[in-house]
Amino acid sequence: MTINKQWWGEFEFKLGETKCWRIDDRQISIRRNPHEWTIWNQETESEMQKPIVVNKPGMDESFEHVDYKRYVLGSTSEQLIIEPSLADRAMIARPSKPLVVLPGEDITVFISTPLWMTILVPQREVPIADIPFWRPSDSWFGPSTMTGDLCYSKYTDAKMDVKNLEKRSHRASTRVTIKNALDEPLNIERINLPVPALKLYVDENGEFWTDHVSILQKIEHSKPISHIRHLPPENVGKMKHVSESRELSKKTSFLSSIKSLVD
Repeated sequence: MTINKQWWGEFEFKLGETKCWRIDDRQISIRRNPHEWTIWNQETESEMQKPIVVNKPGMDESFEHVDYKRYVLGSTSEQLIIEPSLADRAMIARPSKPLVVLPGEDITVFISTPLWMTILVPQREVPIADIPFWRPSDSWFGPSTMTGDLCYSKYTDAKMDVKNLEKRSHRASTRVTIKNALDEPLNIERINLPVPALKLYVDENGEFWTDHVSILQKIEHSKPISHIRHLPPENVGKMKHVSESRELSKKTSFLSSIKSLVD
């Protein structure tokens, strides 16, 4: 997938001008007025597969029935910054078939997750809007209804071969390595990917990648523990850093119960 025109970065708006970010019927439109930015958010029931295209509304195009919000400022400037961001919650991915990792072995899977369109005005750190190009369904990940996390679900999207991964202009790919240091096989039906803790990059072909996630399953103090590490991709030298993680942290690893990572 090669993206011919970059859909993110700094955009210039004249007063009264409207620009549209489209993925087929999925559309986010932005208009600049003297004291406000108006943003229309036209969602679709299913995820669109075409590349993101930025253009102006058609002559007969109307937003009359599209949901919108008005963001009021003392005055608006000509510039607006569009930043790709990873999801604001962890994402659950599931292999097409459960995986069994034997003791002492490790596997690598690739997971694709949808991007958010973060909209900022110059000189302000807080975005005026943060909109997913495709919002996955909500899901609960944990050992019980009382213990766990509210996540997004994206099933059948953990691939062993990167060539089989969905690569779209509104998605980012994550390489996940899981090593089993337990004395028994590790069964994996679902993976809880902590995307809010990851940084985002873009390669020379315009494809988005996140930090590489490495998970080590082992026994400590008679309990199964997951050591999780996230580091820049191996070929980061050929990539451009696009955005920081939502959950900023100087730590590259942390500990968690095994149930909060895979099941």
